[in-house]
This record gives sequence, structure tokens and C-alpha cells, in this order.
Amino acid sequence: MDKKNIIIIIVDAFRPKNLSLFGYKKETDKNLKKIAKESILFRQFFSSSNATAPSLTSIFTGKYPDNHGIIHQFPYTKDEEIARLQENKFWLTSFLKERGYNTFAVDWIGLWFKQDFDYYEERKERGGNKFLNIPFIKKILLHLPSWAYTFGKKFTKARASEQFAPPDQTMELAISKIKESKEKEPEKPFFLFTHFWDTHFPFKTIKYKAGEKKDIGEVLKKIKSKSQREYFKKRITDIGLYSIEDMIGKYDAAITEIDRQLGKLFKFLKKNNLWNETILVILGDHGTNLADHDIYFSSSALFDDTIHVPMIMHLPEFEEKEIQEFAQNVDILPTLLDYLKSDIMPENIDGKSMIPLIKNNVAIRDKVFSFDGLCDDIKSVRTKSKKLILAENPQCNLCKSEHHEKIEEYNIENDPEEKKNIFNRSSELMEFLKPESDD
Repeated sequence: MDKKNIIIIIVDAFRPKNLSLFGYKKETDKNLKKIAKESILFRQFFSSSNATAPSLTSIFTGKYPDNHGIIHQFPYTKDEEIARLQENKFWLTSFLKERGYNTFAVDWIGLWFKQDFDYYEERKERGGNKFLNIPFIKKILLHLPSWAYTFGKKFTKARASEQFAPPDQTMELAISKIKESKEKEPEKPFFLFTHFWDTHFPFKTIKYKAGEKKDIGEVLKKIKSKSQREYFKKRITDIGLYSIEDMIGKYDAAITEIDRQLGKLFKFLKKNNLWNETILVILGDHGTNLADHDIYFSSSALFDDTIHVPMIMHLPEFEEKEIQEFAQNVDILPTLLDYLKSDIMPENIDGKSMIPLIKNNVAIRDKVFSFDGLCDDIKSVRTKSKKLILAENPQCNLCKSEHHEKIEEYNIENDPEEKKNIFNRSSELMEFLKPESDD
């Protein structure tokens, strides 16, 4: 087995629409474009979920959420889902550690993601109110009326969300761990996992000067669902932004700052002769709605805005290339193992090696599947021309409103923004997405 260094970088709630690489009017991704010129850019890459926990678990197992077990985002993950996860026999970090890799991560999730990392930095210990981070307490807080939530925040002086370091500190720590690994054991390969959370609303680590525009009151009036309106009121409490324009502007600023840090990593790898010895994977765990589909700054629902993500992969000795065919985050694990000439390929995985796609433009899949981690039971199947969304239980766990009808079908070629539901009693895609009761 070959032993190249491996770096996987996750940018949270990361969507192609806000990158000039994908046609955005602003250049938020100056360094990503430089990296892409020496890497493989995937233009049709999709996450298996619109939520972090299921998506990352898919990367580490090569399985869809309904296969590895973790379908829902915490704190809505069920006990039976954890039990299913424990049945999995393959975990990327464990495999690499057994093959002699130094393993380290810069993230704050913890949970099962800590498994077999030699070093795991949990940023949630950096201040904040630990009591507010208890899942049960978070559920209670999110269900409070907006006025009560606002009062509680002012009283406790703390948010009901985890604390994490700003992008420069995250990258500084990540690079320091690479240096430490190579100084102590220069011949030993490393696996680094890093997760940037700064693109997750309300972009709390990012400095941004708000403009004069104030249209939040008008936006709130347009939200038809009372529960969603109350939820959004809570989310914008004390963030100092009073227009959708500024909120999108701050999201763009977060991408730009993370991009700056990715540029530092790129220069470091080049300067220290590690670029040609390192596999670098940069992608979003899921996308996000900014003000799309009447969903505001949330990854709820399974529209392309929440599951289509940027993906760049640098494989030493492979030339720069753009891929137009489908691929998903479940395909990362088998691709790494294939490229490294692994002695094993785990059974019962859903992912497929992307090496034939990269080498010879051989399509590896004609459809992609995704599961809603923020609702009880919603799943989708998408081809190049159509998408079918089946919502057995469409209520969003976050805002308690519904973002999908029971069944939706979209003609992606004619309606890429997924605005017109064309489902009419039957769909050729239904055979791939049967209701649970029919399985």
C-alpha cells in the first residue's frame, strides 16, 4: 500500500453558488482557484445529507446515512442510529492508524468522530456556557418563543451554540500539527482532518461592517409559517445584521477568510516539499439556503442548494482536470483506498472509486441519493435531468414548519432552481425511492 499524506478539509454549509469558480459575481475564492489549477475540480458533486453528522459519517464509512445508521443531525440523532453506527466494521481513521499513519484533527464535534485520532482538538471548551450545549437543553431553548429566547440570551450572556476558533487559529493549529508530525517522525505519513465552521450562520468569528439597509422586518412578514418566523427571529437575535443583503455579504466574507487560510496551507505544502506527497481534499459537508425556497440561512430541505457542494481533490501525479459527471461524498473513501493501492476494500459500502472517472472520464453513477438530517423522514434521488423528493414526514426539526410537499419532482434541465413541482401521480424515479412502508 502506498502511503501518501492525506488532508481532508471540510468547510461547513459550503455551496458552489457563492464561488467564482462556479460563476459567482464576487471573487470569494482566489486561493481555491489556484489550488484547483493543480487539482481535480468536481462540478457535479453532492453530499449524502444536508446535515453535518450524517454527511461526515458518510465520508468516514463510504456509506449512505441509511446504511451507516446516522440519519439525523444531533441533537435529533436517535439511540437506534448510534447502535447502527456501532455495527460498522470500517472507519477511515482506524484503518489509516493501523497502517502506520499519524492521525490528528482540528474540530470540535467530538462524539464518534474522535475515534482513533492521536490528537483531537475540541474547540467547544473555549468559553460559552457548557450547560447550554447539552442537547436536551438546546432543544428546549430552540422551542421557546422568540421573546423568551432573547431574554434568556441577555440574561445568560451566552449563545446556545458551541464555541470554535476563528479560521486563522484553526489553520495555524492544523499546520503546527503537520510540522510536529514531520519533525518527530519524518518518514511516517499523516492524516489530518480539519473542519471550518465559520460559514455556518451567524458566521460569528467573521468581522463584517453592516450597511445601512434594514429589511428584516419585511422579510419576517413574508414568512408564512408562524413557527418558521419565530425560529428565524431567534436566530437573528443580537447578530447586528438587519438585511438579507448583509447576511449574504457576511457569508461571502466567511468564505473569503477561509479561502485565505487555504492559501496559507497551499503555500506551506509547496514550500516544505509536501505538495507532491500529499492528497488534499476540500469540500463542503453540505450546502445551505441563504434566502432560497423561502428558507433563510439554514440547510433544511433537499434542494440542490443544500446538497450540491464544492469539491476539489489533489492527487499527486494526476494532472489538473474538471469533472462534469456525478460523484458524492461516499465516493471519497473508496477513491483514497484505490489510489493508495489498499490491501482491502470494505464490503457493503455505497461509495465507488472515482479513479476511473478521473483517469478516463468513465461515469461511476447516473444518479445521486441524499437524506434529510433535519427532518424525520425525507430522501431524494437526482439524475442529470430530474429530481424526486419523497417526504414521508416533512416537518423540520428546527423550525417546525414544512419545506417540502409529500412528493415533489423537478425538471432540473428546465427548472434548475427547483421552483415548479411537476409530480403528477407517478414518476420513473419512484422505483429508486420507495416509502419505508414499501421496503
